[in-house]
Amino acid sequence: MNNWKRFTFFDIETVKQVEKEDVSSLQKLSITCTTSGRGSLIIGDAEGFINFVDREFGISSFQAYQQSVSLIYQLKERNFLSSVGHDDIGGAAILKIWNLDKTDKNEQPICVRAIKLEKSVTVTCFTLLEDLSQIIVGLANGEIILIRADIFRDKIIKQKIIRAPNDSPVTGMGFFPTKNQQQGPVLFVVTTTHVITYHTAHKDQETIIDEEGCDIGSFLMSDDGSPIIARSDAIYFYNVDGRGPCFGFTGVKTKVLWFRSYLVVIGYDTNNTNALFPGAVVGQNSIGGVGIGGNIGSPSVIQNTKNNVLNIYDLKNKYIGFTEKFDTVSHICSEWGSIFIFGADGKVFQLEEKDTQTKLETLFKKHSYQVAIDLAKSQHYDNSAIADVYREYGDRLYAKGDYDGAINQYLCTIGQLEPSYVIRKFLDAQRIHNLTSYIQALHEKNLATANHTTLLLNCYTKLKDVKKLDHFIMTDNGTFDVETAIKVCRQGGYFDRALFLASKHSRHDWYLKILLEDLNEYRKALDYIQTLDWEEADKNLKKYGKQLVSEIPEETTGVLMKLCTNYQPVQAFDSLTALNLNGLSISNNQSTTTTMNNNNLNNNNNNNGLKQKSAPEEFIHIFVSQADWLVKFLEYMVQQGSNESSLIYNTLLELYLRDDVNQSDEERLKRKEKAYEFLTNPKSKFDQDHALILVQVHNWKKGVLYLYEKLELFNEIIEYHMENNDYDGLIKACKRYGVKDPNLWVRALSFFSTNKQDCQDEIIEVLANIDKENLIPPLLVIQILSQNKNTTLAVIKDYISRRLSQETQQIDKDYTQIRQYADETEKMRHEINELRTNSKIFQQTKCIACLLALDLPSVHFLCQHSFHQRCLGENERECPSCAGANKRIQEIKRSQADSANQHDQFFKLLRSSPDGFTTVSEYFGRGILN
Repeated sequence: MNNWKRFTFFDIETVKQVEKEDVSSLQKLSITCTTSGRGSLIIGDAEGFINFVDREFGISSFQAYQQSVSLIYQLKERNFLSSVGHDDIGGAAILKIWNLDKTDKNEQPICVRAIKLEKSVTVTCFTLLEDLSQIIVGLANGEIILIRADIFRDKIIKQKIIRAPNDSPVTGMGFFPTKNQQQGPVLFVVTTTHVITYHTAHKDQETIIDEEGCDIGSFLMSDDGSPIIARSDAIYFYNVDGRGPCFGFTGVKTKVLWFRSYLVVIGYDTNNTNALFPGAVVGQNSIGGVGIGGNIGSPSVIQNTKNNVLNIYDLKNKYIGFTEKFDTVSHICSEWGSIFIFGADGKVFQLEEKDTQTKLETLFKKHSYQVAIDLAKSQHYDNSAIADVYREYGDRLYAKGDYDGAINQYLCTIGQLEPSYVIRKFLDAQRIHNLTSYIQALHEKNLATANHTTLLLNCYTKLKDVKKLDHFIMTDNGTFDVETAIKVCRQGGYFDRALFLASKHSRHDWYLKILLEDLNEYRKALDYIQTLDWEEADKNLKKYGKQLVSEIPEETTGVLMKLCTNYQPVQAFDSLTALNLNGLSISNNQSTTTTMNNNNLNNNNNNNGLKQKSAPEEFIHIFVSQADWLVKFLEYMVQQGSNESSLIYNTLLELYLRDDVNQSDEERLKRKEKAYEFLTNPKSKFDQDHALILVQVHNWKKGVLYLYEKLELFNEIIEYHMENNDYDGLIKACKRYGVKDPNLWVRALSFFSTNKQDCQDEIIEVLANIDKENLIPPLLVIQILSQNKNTTLAVIKDYISRRLSQETQQIDKDYTQIRQYADETEKMRHEINELRTNSKIFQQTKCIACLLALDLPSVHFLCQHSFHQRCLGENERECPSCAGANKRIQEIKRSQADSANQHDQFFKLLRSSPDGFTTVSEYFGRGILN
């Protein structure tokens, strides 16, 4: 402890009291003992008074004893004061308990109990429990008196001696708290020769825990209840089992005080003494005037030379916070956050601790950064403030060139200090090792960005520290940006590490990119794709399929066939699983990859048998340089019949029709046969318009004619034969399709009539069919044929003769019908006229209904039908015999009237009729077209 750094963290000043009338002077008191608590300094004097000093150093006193006050003790939990003093010279000491909250008529505290000790031996120390259930008194002859009673109720207080007299006076005592509430606190007793414990709550069992004691004034209880003994060689901490830790430094310690977290020690300056301070007049250890334990008064030891040294130790942070020499020191105590030093000459000094910020500034000036850090932590500074101290320390070491020490301090600022502040420093200093340590710590605390990861991995690669690189990427649990790490490893040529990271973290895109773009491992890439789930496999084959098809077309086409039908991931295979990098096994990668792909399989199985398949039309573009494999791929898709896209069928047809200079005639013929089978297959789902364009572009006659026929484009079939001057094909087409479209013969006639070649045989055959179906009038035939100068009259002679004969016969037939209709019309007109101008005579004698002779009443109709009135029933206005025919006529008339408004039906019938003029005539004849 003598080597600890020394600082001046306390300000010292002499207490100056303003003297007033009828007010005691602090400097004039004959102090015998001191204590403090509850906002007052409490002083006992040699005249029997107990004095209370307030914060303004005003004094109030009351007479506690007739002679002197030896010891005083202020309770912490209650405002009770206990004291030991004398009323008679040479008499037994009296222990009194004072209630400071109550006063008598003289405004003095009430003494709730006065206990006269049975032994007339000097009291060296005493202590008591806060509930006043136990009071322990130590005597100069080594005796210990236990008073266990209810001091407020018991009339008789018994005093029990728990330690017999001996040659070792009691120099200190206090109650040590224990965790066992049933056991109660343990009494800790110190003599000049021993350290003893007692369990006073039970059988007062005595246990000696140390064979060495201490002098009066060298014992105290810390704030947490730990016993502390100051000996000439060290400061010792104790517990119920014995000695604990100690702080060693030599010198006689006369007084000790626990102040906050500090240990205050007053001792002799050994530089001015020899042996036991020879030459220094040491005051007698007046046993009768000292108190020890807790806040009990300190012994009166007076020096007549300035060799009382006061040191304030911070035991936690290990520094000396204050050092000062005093001429004389009689007592020491603390209150109001200050330490008070009482000298025998009447002087009183006040030590006030400086605020933490001032202390930190002092430490910074002295470059005591480690002490500043410890101080800030002990004062519970926030992390930001503590980080500032670390930064200051790091800057100091950096400026001195101690880069290793600086980086250790900067590491403690992580999370508070902006990392770029540190990174720039070590980049400028080119201290890659230190920089690496810092960035690695950032990753360990999950505070690294992608840029930090890049920088760290670049440091590893620049240092060629493969071992650290492997350790970082293979044991790190997600504390860095994976993609950044992959990029850096890839750029540095560490492809195996990049692959490991990509596989471990399921970065499939990066894994494939490295295999294909850097390593050209096409087969491994395809194997890896097959281990992925359907969605990932689909995405990556769309991205890399073109490259894979170009290099390994057969294998890639097979995978695509599976992907587009019923894809199932295969068991994972990764060449990295068998890799051992610089002795660092990465077998964990195997479990990672296997787990990943097992998860894929489980996910697929969880689809309850649902087939996952891709759209084959989305992969057509990747076969741009592999047409043969595209044919096989599309044929497989068509064979499976699970795709409804016409693009598949259209593309396959185009591939069949495409001419390849490398193909033989036999191969071309086979392709055309496949194409025709493809066209005629009713399961084919190609787009007919698109297919028609394809066969036309490739001038495939068989396909063109098939599609024209399938689409019922009969005119186009005729036109096709015309363009190719295929006369036989034209005639055959007209015969085949003329039934559905008779106008085909007319077009054929026009074609042959305008043809410059001799087509008389074809014209004769066409005319025969036109005549057979009576397609056009003979005059129109003559007009059409007149366009060909090579056509002679002999070609149409038979046709004209035949047509004239037919026309003559038809004219005769028409004239016969005209005469018939005229006669019927004239007859009807005559009957109408008769009905309008002449009377009608009814001569029927029988009822048409019952065939009985008519009698009155009877009913006669103009249709020459007569009935009994009774046979007609209620309907007397219509002939029952003619009612059905009349009704049909009426319905025909209504139907004709309705047809007059049905224009769509008229035009439809007109278009489908072989003779439109006849249709119009029929409508006029029925009176529809009025």
